[in-house]
Amino acid sequence: MIPLESLLVFVPMAALFVMLPGPDFALIAKTSLIEGRSHGQAAAMGVALGIGVHTTAAMLGISAIIAHSVFLFSVLKYAGACYLVCLGVRALRYGAASSAAVTRTVGGDSRSQPSVPEATEQISMRQWRKCFMQGFLTNVLNPKAVIIFLTILPQFMDPAVPLGPQFLTLGGIISGLCLLWYVPLAYVLGRVRRLFESARFQTWLQRCTGAIFIAFGLKLATAHAR
Repeated sequence: MIPLESLLVFVPMAALFVMLPGPDFALIAKTSLIEGRSHGQAAAMGVALGIGVHTTAAMLGISAIIAHSVFLFSVLKYAGACYLVCLGVRALRYGAASSAAVTRTVGGDSRSQPSVPEATEQISMRQWRKCFMQGFLTNVLNPKAVIIFLTILPQFMDPAVPLGPQFLTLGGIISGLCLLWYVPLAYVLGRVRRLFESARFQTWLQRCTGAIFIAFGLKLATAHAR
């Protein structure tokens, strides 16, 4: 059992860790504003599952193996960086296509204006899986999470009792905090999205988030080992 005094320190720290801006935040904000709150909430659930994977890896010692292997850590690092860059390039390409369509519309062809999907409660299973997997891969391919789960979680554990249940408890708290933060965030941004449904705003948002994802990916790829 984790001591209460440890939990009183861990929960606020974990909440701050979850709320800090990063690739997870950028993905959910972008998805909610462009595709809608249901899509953003699906991505949030994927992020929560990614946290579960990191927790399990730390509990089984897999994180320790990755953290102490230059090769394995580099593979994870570059895989995560490539994925973020791919997300960024896709967003930039979509923004460029939207911009071209807006230009044609301004030129006089009103039928060329791209339609922004209406805010809706419904989402197809295919769309849900796509957003869920984006959230999952964005989180699970982040090598910094491996180090965080490996170094921070043990500091709040009691070595005199089995570590497995303690890992699951602390990881479950982080996953729960993730859902408590990102699911309402997706809802709020999905509602605000209705105020910014113009094609120009959507194009600007795609370009900005694309640049952010590429920046995250390049920063990750060029980061030095531990």
